[in-house]
Amino acid sequence: MMPSAAVTPESLVGVTGEPLIRLQGVSGGYNGKAVLHEVSLAVRRGELVGIVGQNGAGKSTLLKILLGLLTPMSGTMEMFGRRIRDAGDRAWMQKRIGYLAQIQEPPAIPVTVADTVLLGRWGRSFAGLRRPGAADREVVRRHLELTGIAELAKRDLRSLSGGQRQRAALARALAREPELLLMDEPTTYLDKHARNDLMRRILDIHSESGITMLLVTHVELPGREFDRVLHLDEGLLDRADRTDRTDRTASDEGGAP
Repeated sequence: MMPSAAVTPESLVGVTGEPLIRLQGVSGGYNGKAVLHEVSLAVRRGELVGIVGQNGAGKSTLLKILLGLLTPMSGTMEMFGRRIRDAGDRAWMQKRIGYLAQIQEPPAIPVTVADTVLLGRWGRSFAGLRRPGAADREVVRRHLELTGIAELAKRDLRSLSGGQRQRAALARALAREPELLLMDEPTTYLDKHARNDLMRRILDIHSESGITMLLVTHVELPGREFDRVLHLDEGLLDRADRTDRTDRTASDEGGAP
């Protein structure tokens, strides 16, 4: 595994435009101990990028930095063309990011699928005394259809299967209408059918919408569908693109059929 170096044109083959994400020599960790080492990464608008790494490789730390939940120990970070230096910068960038976690626990109280997705609009178009309007409801309807769960809109979220809840979470993340969607092992806890279905929907949504997506996982990805697939090992990001676009076989554990 080679250590990360400065972002170069060679690491961005096949993509155009200014990066939405630009990390230069970023290290991050906890209690003064780095678990992510001098990572340099650029993701440009419209790209679908995968990062593969085993447990403990630093994937969660990288995502926390990109989500503004963890301040880098060193290096520089630019998001959406703006240098991220302080809490104000992080709050600014967070409004532009959607996030899909690896597991969706059932809520403790009754809530419909539609209202769950509507929560994705919170802080984006309504908050506090400002109530959601017709435009917000339309955004919810559109993303329920996009993720294939429109018929579940009035169902109690607690009654859904794991795969259905994950699709509802995807709809909620997209309802923010983000510029960037970050995904943390979104298929990990699903059965094979649900895994393949969710991955297929993610790929189709990217193809149709062009939204920039970064997905991290511990399983191999269907490289032919991604612009780039990079590997993270012991906190080091290998910038070599491992995508084999001649391979027409997707992984059963994370790919589409």
